[in-house]
Amino acid sequence: MDVYRRHRPVGGGATHVRPEEPRVLESWDGFAYVPEGTAPNLAAAQAWAAGGPAPGG
Repeated sequence: MDVYRRHRPVGGGATHVRPEEPRVLESWDGFAYVPEGTAPNLAAAQAWAAGGPAPGG
């Protein structure tokens, strides 16, 4: 598996829909995805998933 960070819309649905809504950030701990925080929008979530720092931190 090569996806260690992912983001999901808070309200569910496809990741590209409503890019201005918050996202839940999750990272792989070797067994399951665990919550890491939230991002205010899709752009911030994508930057974090690409290896950047957590939004606001």
